[in-house]
Amino acid sequence: MDAESLPHPEPRLLAWRIEQAQAEQVDQTPLPGRVGQPSLHVAGGRAIYTGPRALFSVALGVGLGGAVSEEDMDRMEALLGQGGGAVRIELNPFCDPSLGRSLARRRYVVESFQLVWWRRPGDVPPPPPGVTVRPMSVGEERTWAGLFFHAYAGRPAAAEVELLGGLNLTRTPCNTCFLACVDGEPRGVGVVSATGGVALLSGDGVPLPYRGRGLQLALIHARLEWAAERGCDVATASTEPATASQRSYEKAGFRCAYPKLIMVRPAPGT
Repeated sequence: MDAESLPHPEPRLLAWRIEQAQAEQVDQTPLPGRVGQPSLHVAGGRAIYTGPRALFSVALGVGLGGAVSEEDMDRMEALLGQGGGAVRIELNPFCDPSLGRSLARRRYVVESFQLVWWRRPGDVPPPPPGVTVRPMSVGEERTWAGLFFHAYAGRPAAAEVELLGGLNLTRTPCNTCFLACVDGEPRGVGVVSATGGVALLSGDGVPLPYRGRGLQLALIHARLEWAAERGCDVATASTEPATASQRSYEKAGFRCAYPKLIMVRPAPGT
């Protein structure tokens, strides 16, 4: 029986496994301000504080393990809102209804939408001619971080501090960072990590001058092969709706597992 013919998992269990993998990756990322700030496990999910006013300070998968009390909400807000920043809590269709009701009472608003994708790892086609995809080697961290910044900022990094976000991803213990090369020259990046049989694909980035050559799709296929070699039975990724990344993942055989909302309580005074 090949990977694609295996039975689909129960949707709530699939969501729980995916959210656990996402939380584990964030929890292991060595971001500034994290010293002495443990994550908080709440109702099957995790609230993770990564620093004052940090976008990565977020609660993921909360409510997948049962009801969320007002005391739980108070504890999450106390952790995530340190330093006066906004509080972000993700909400998906499988969370206990108590979470949505509490978010409404506390006047959270929708900040953004995400689509969570999944498929079974399995056979993948080779990359296009001239394209190779491989794990990053020791000593290539700055190259990887520079491509990552260029892809997301739309320009090359102009200061050392601008490389920090990408460098932190290369230093995260659970991450394996990939490079897509054209004729041997690095041109695109991606990340994969594995938690409990779930391979989490993230950090996809191809700077504008190198797009249109199938590099993201090649990065997806290489990480699916990596996941299969490690015995993962689920591969997952998240994208914003109606993006080029969504189209790439659909081309690679991913299907939408569920949508989710990033709910935010704005910082005081905003």
